[in-house]
Amino acid sequence: MRRGAAAGALALTLLLSGCSVFQIRTEDKADGPVRIGVQETAGPEPTGKPTEAGIPEGMSKTSVTFGDSCPVELSFALGDDWRDNSGSNAEFHVFNHGEDASRGDIILVNCTDEYGDSAQEVIDQKRRYNFSEQDSQVIAEQTGSLAAGEFWSYQGELGPTEILALNGEPTSAFGVQAGYKINGRLVNISIEMRTLKTNTEVAEDFKKMLPTVTIDGERVPAPSFR
Repeated sequence: MRRGAAAGALALTLLLSGCSVFQIRTEDKADGPVRIGVQETAGPEPTGKPTEAGIPEGMSKTSVTFGDSCPVELSFALGDDWRDNSGSNAEFHVFNHGEDASRGDIILVNCTDEYGDSAQEVIDQKRRYNFSEQDSQVIAEQTGSLAAGEFWSYQGELGPTEILALNGEPTSAFGVQAGYKINGRLVNISIEMRTLKTNTEVAEDFKKMLPTVTIDGERVPAPSFR
C-alpha cells in the first residue's frame, strides 16, 4: 500500500510540474474535502469591481423625488448626455437626450394620485390603455408585487396612431407603472422611456436602464427583453 501511494504521489507531482499549460483549480466546500482539478486552459480573469447596484458602465445612478405630496424616491441609471428638462416640477420630471430636444428621445418620471380601490386596479388600467391602438403592441412584460404595491414593467412598440407615439411615428417604449400605497393614499408612480423605433442605439440603452429602476430602494424586476 505504501509503495502504491508513493508511486501515485510521484506521478501527480510529475504531471503538475512537467506540464506548464495546465492550470490548477482548487475548490473548498464546507460539505467536503478540498478538490483539485486540472484544466487545459485557465478560466476567465476576475472582472473589475462592479459599479454601484449594477449601474451600467458610462451611466450613473439618478434619483428623483416628488415633494411632500408623494414622499417616494425613484432611482435609475442614466447616461451623462441626458438632462432633467426645465419643464420638470416636483411631481413630474422630463429628461431629454443630448443637447437637441427635437430628437424626440424622452424619459418621463411621474407620481400622481389615484382614486381606484387598489394598487392592482391601477396596474390593470395602465395595461389596458397604454397600448390601446391596433398598431401598438406589448413585446415583453412582467407584473408582480412590491413592498407597498404592485408593478408592471414592459417593453413595447407604439404605433403611429397611438397618442403617446413620438412625432406620429412608430416608437419604442419601455417603462414601469406602479400602484403604490403611501400613508393610506393610493398613487401611480411611473417611469416611461420612449424613442423612435429607428433609434435602435437608444432602445438598447433603455434595455440597460430599465433593470436598474428602484422605488424606495426596492428593485423593480424588468421583463425579458426581445
